[in-house]
Amino acid sequence: MICPECGERYNYYEPQCPWCGAAKPVEKEKPDEGAEPSGSQIENAEEKEVYFTYNSKRKHAGKLKIIFRHIVAIICILISISFGFIIWDAFDSRGVTLSVSFFVGAVMIFWDAFYSANVVRKIECHKDEFVLYGCYDRVTLPFDKADMQKRRIRWAGRRVLIFRMNEGIFFVDEYDFPEVAETMEKLYFGIG
Repeated sequence: MICPECGERYNYYEPQCPWCGAAKPVEKEKPDEGAEPSGSQIENAEEKEVYFTYNSKRKHAGKLKIIFRHIVAIICILISISFGFIIWDAFDSRGVTLSVSFFVGAVMIFWDAFYSANVVRKIECHKDEFVLYGCYDRVTLPFDKADMQKRRIRWAGRRVLIFRMNEGIFFVDEYDFPEVAETMEKLYFGIG
């Protein structure tokens, strides 16, 4: 080790320089290059840069409920197909009605499960980006609008902003985040 005061070389394990008596400088612990940062380091890094956190105003379905909806939709499609075979054998108006109603129900349940899985549940605002948290993953939306697919729709009297990044779709609903939806609409779509 080299003394910062006199510039002489001395043993690293000595508490002070033997020539000038200067105390050994305190070194910050460096993590191993191959090691991943610990959980506390990650949490501290994220806490410092988050400016605002918005949680959804509505409670959305959890992972198990979404899986259950997919299973119910598959069962409805199988029932619809079985009623379709009944119709094929003998034309029956009740079979047609049941087949169509189960098929329409399955489509509605699939859509509801798809929407529930991809709706944003929490938004964090950082210095230069939004971080959207869905049911299964998260995505970062930079303010510079670089390379993202986006769409704005009005559905059932409310605005829904759709962002597609990293093979994931995220729905930002105006009912869940009214202030953030308005800000995102101005920032990403130039409206307002």
